[in-house]
Amino acid sequence: MSLGIGLGKYAVGKDVGEDWAIYGLGSCVGLILCDSFSRVLAMAHVVLPQSPAPEPAEPARYADTVVPFLLGEMAGLGAMTSRIVAQMAGGARMFQISGAAGDIGRRNVEAVREHLARHGIPLTAECVGGTAGRTLRWLAREGIAVVSRFGQPDVILGSESCRSTAALR
Repeated sequence: MSLGIGLGKYAVGKDVGEDWAIYGLGSCVGLILCDSFSRVLAMAHVVLPQSPAPEPAEPARYADTVVPFLLGEMAGLGAMTSRIVAQMAGGARMFQISGAAGDIGRRNVEAVREHLARHGIPLTAECVGGTAGRTLRWLAREGIAVVSRFGQPDVILGSESCRSTAALR
């Protein structure tokens, strides 16, 4: 059984023992932040690149507020920003609408990258772009992120593991 993370929602935990999943990622971005030393993990379903307000009611919904929000939540569980790495999936171009506003997936990916860089969080793996939807899963027992796409083999994101306390020493 997996914990499903819906649009604009997030999960944060220490020693996560259950699988987490974001189903049906189209233009949205599934973001995972991990401090493997403290075994603190965060996952968010980012919907839009920019929030309409400085402190939105759902900070995980927006690329410009999700990173600082999750870093704060993770710090409360013992994570240190200097040890956190990121992985992401999604950001597909789901509709053929002309103009920059039409490719919300690309804008979401660029915004998440920008805000990770602003906070000094390395992006260690990604599976983004294209025109196909995805599912992003965190497999707790294995300590890995897996991306599934219809008709394609599953992809394991990166080699970082939040299950191993030695991965980032």
